[in-house]
Amino acid sequence: MPDAAIHLQASQGAAMSARMQHGLKMLQMSALELEQEVAALLADNPLLERPEEAGDERPVGPWSEARSGGAVPDDDGEASTPAAVSLREHLLQQVAVSALSAHDAGMARLVVEALDEDGYLRDDPAEILAALARAPRRAEGDAALPLLAPAAFEQAFGLALRFVQSLDPAGVGARSVAECLALQLRRLAQDEPARALALRIAEECLELLAANDVAALTRRLGCDEAELGAARALLRSLAPRPAQAFAADEARYLVPEVIVRQRAGRWVVSANPDASPQLRIDRACAAAVRGARGWSNTPMGARLNEARWLIRSLRQRADTIVRVAEAIVAAQQGWFEHGDIAIRPLFLRDVAARTGLHESTISRVTAGKYMATPRGPVEFKHFFGSRLATDDGFRMSPKSVQVLIRDIVAAEDPRRPLSDIRLARELAQRGVKLARRTVTKYRDAIGIPPLEARRLNALAAA
Repeated sequence: MPDAAIHLQASQGAAMSARMQHGLKMLQMSALELEQEVAALLADNPLLERPEEAGDERPVGPWSEARSGGAVPDDDGEASTPAAVSLREHLLQQVAVSALSAHDAGMARLVVEALDEDGYLRDDPAEILAALARAPRRAEGDAALPLLAPAAFEQAFGLALRFVQSLDPAGVGARSVAECLALQLRRLAQDEPARALALRIAEECLELLAANDVAALTRRLGCDEAELGAARALLRSLAPRPAQAFAADEARYLVPEVIVRQRAGRWVVSANPDASPQLRIDRACAAAVRGARGWSNTPMGARLNEARWLIRSLRQRADTIVRVAEAIVAAQQGWFEHGDIAIRPLFLRDVAARTGLHESTISRVTAGKYMATPRGPVEFKHFFGSRLATDDGFRMSPKSVQVLIRDIVAAEDPRRPLSDIRLARELAQRGVKLARRTVTKYRDAIGIPPLEARRLNALAAA
């Protein structure tokens, strides 16, 4: 009997530790992940039920439809979305069915892996070789791709690049916009009207075209304006970003954990009822369990305790998320009024001090959580960031700087876009001194293309 008691205490201690770990895990889950977890627990514990299963009406909130995310359920009730093929997968499929040797196919796969999101090859072969030498050797494809001397590697890589450039879509593997357009033009029939002239423009004077310097173009090419117009029309029909057709337009379904509204001139937070699963204990089953002698030490008694713990944990999770959201909103009132330009630098420790929670808890709460705002769904982590000092001593967040960059680019001459160095100078005139590399990082983060790509956009719009 004493041994049994000791065993029971040990098992209870292990159960408590497992529950604590599970509680922390649930705190970190997004609303959709939590819904999946609760569905699994419901299937495993007969004592749990949803209120609507018992005939109760559940309040329908503004995000009720988001529970399924708009995806179509399949026969098993799981949400399914059509799978999109990426550019990488599309190219690798073509390499797989080619008649290349094992070594050449390995080099072709290496080229494909080196392409950026636009389908361009931006890296130098020497850089790729150096990265390949530093990387741990993988089992798949290693035998077919031994490390070569720099000269031999460059030659083999060049051959593989030409092969990749022959694949679909046309223009993939280009190292510049000019080469991308030229690759597509060479795929056209020789007798295609304006092909030859368009090819000369792409290879020799694309910048003049971007600047819309018609006089200089006609002089250099020895053509009239009508011929130039036909060549320009042909160039506009091309795809300067070969990967655009394969861009993953994936629907990201999310359920905001909280809703932020303005009341009496202040921004306030309320829990989203659709974000926290509603559970309760089946009364009839619970009464039957408790009616048994020594029920607390039975397997069903353990299930009853687990059900109680889960319901308490869900309530605690929702309360904790609301507390953290309230602290964030209180610190970022300016953002709700004016957007990212008014966002304040905020750190986990700041929210921890406001809420009395540990920083690790704040980190879990803010992971993958969203709030519904008049500006749209916004991730909790959007409001966190480092501080940047201006000339006047004012502290501003990187997101505020990103807004400034976006405004500067929006006001630039499309035919003469600003380089990152010139963007840094413009920011310095506004009191924000940043290195060119930092400006590049912020520009990339907000999806503004580099100078060359913006010139191309101006060309396409001309």
